[in-house]
Amino acid sequence: MNVKIEAQGNVSVVQCSGSLDADSVVAFKKVTLDLINSGATKLVIDCAKLTFVDSMGLGAMISLLRRVRSREGDLKVSGLTDDVKTIFEITRLHRLFEVFPDAATACRQFEKSV
Repeated sequence: MNVKIEAQGNVSVVQCSGSLDADSVVAFKKVTLDLINSGATKLVIDCAKLTFVDSMGLGAMISLLRRVRSREGDLKVSGLTDDVKTIFEITRLHRLFEVFPDAATACRQFEKSV
């Protein structure tokens, strides 16, 4: 899996590509923890190029959500592919995370909540 961080205003967009699974979750956690420790509290996980996520990946995303919210921030998810969207629906995580069709829409939602 590849993880790239892009700033859109005061929102950090975490672009994930490939698989977020047991093999890649440690790298995902390190990148996102470093981001939060640097002061980021508004995050969007862009899943447009994410092809697969397993229970370890979902757990990492839930942990990230809790950590960001404990710092008075929020995390939104965008661009779920059909396969990843199905996993989110089966596990009912689409009820826990705010899901948007693309990262730009998710970023604009942060502006509306101010």
